[in-house]
Amino acid sequence: MSNRKQDRSAADFAAGAILAMTLFAGLVALGTAISGIPDCARGLAVMSAKLNVIAAEAESPDAQKQPASVSPRAAGELIRLSGFGGQDIEAAPEETEDPPSDEESPGELPYPEKAEHSDGKIVRKTYTYHPSTTYLELPGGGLLRNCTDIDPQYLLEQCAREPDIELHEKGEPLVLIMHTHTTESYEPVIRGYYDASFSSRTTELDKSVAEVGARIAEELSAAGIGVIHDTTVHDYPQYTGAYDRSAVTVESYLEEYPSIQIVIDVHRDAIEEEGVRYAPAVEVDGKSAAQVMMICGCTNVPQYRYNLRIASRLQSRLERDYPGLTRPILFDERNYNQEMTHGSFLIEMGSNANALEEALYSGELVGRSLAELLCGMYGG
Repeated sequence: MSNRKQDRSAADFAAGAILAMTLFAGLVALGTAISGIPDCARGLAVMSAKLNVIAAEAESPDAQKQPASVSPRAAGELIRLSGFGGQDIEAAPEETEDPPSDEESPGELPYPEKAEHSDGKIVRKTYTYHPSTTYLELPGGGLLRNCTDIDPQYLLEQCAREPDIELHEKGEPLVLIMHTHTTESYEPVIRGYYDASFSSRTTELDKSVAEVGARIAEELSAAGIGVIHDTTVHDYPQYTGAYDRSAVTVESYLEEYPSIQIVIDVHRDAIEEEGVRYAPAVEVDGKSAAQVMMICGCTNVPQYRYNLRIASRLQSRLERDYPGLTRPILFDERNYNQEMTHGSFLIEMGSNANALEEALYSGELVGRSLAELLCGMYGG
């Protein structure tokens, strides 16, 4: 290539880069000004992500031969950093060990009988998704959100395989239901506001996710599936270290009952943006149910593919039985003690903005579908 062509190519690239950066900065500024309009903000975020792809293609010497691409993780991070698309990014809760306070808390966490104040708005929303490079359509129906750099085709191949579950005689414990964050709770009733003085946690376990777990267990037991429901409080009076404590609990059950093949850690989500809390909900047979989301991690989970197999089967079954009940399985670089069996997953039963009755209803629905799935595996 001549020096003149090289100079022209360098100048064109520099001009293109400056234009891309200028457009991106303009979109960010415009998005900040109108961030109160969620749909517009999301659209701007997507446009910004596309600009990033264009810039990557311009840098590639083989741009005309093979378009450059941005990994789902990089694209998601770009959208998150630009401050847009909150309704999409929130679909990946961190489930961190960051408590309101690291200090041990005395006393109990009472459940409120009524809301004393209206401190913020609750928005009810049925989350819907469509297949894409990030949202993968599962072989049996439903979606999986791949937030890793693992080959999507490999993940789909694993989801299509039979779960690695060793079935024993019916009645022997097959499923363990437990709660790392046992005190997570819900709104007392369906309403359009919340009281900020209520921490959405309670030691009254019949009002927490423990009761949701009980509803799942009841459906399994009624179908003849051996199930143990543990209600050990792992997150109170001290929140930090809850996953370490719940790991000890799971290990003790696995030692005592080697027949346990599936471990379900039942939680609830917390979706909030700029003081607004979101309640993921869908109508099922004329009743409002909290939307549910399973999470499978791959950090220090060498055999994560086995967890994906059973989770994807349940996801597909739920979507066939109750269309719209699920949000996509979140597959991300997380752990949650999921290295302990070939059938471990976490499930978010609605959010703290949902009413308790919605979450309990979803517990019944999840338990019913899981029971039918397992009975089918038993051949009964």
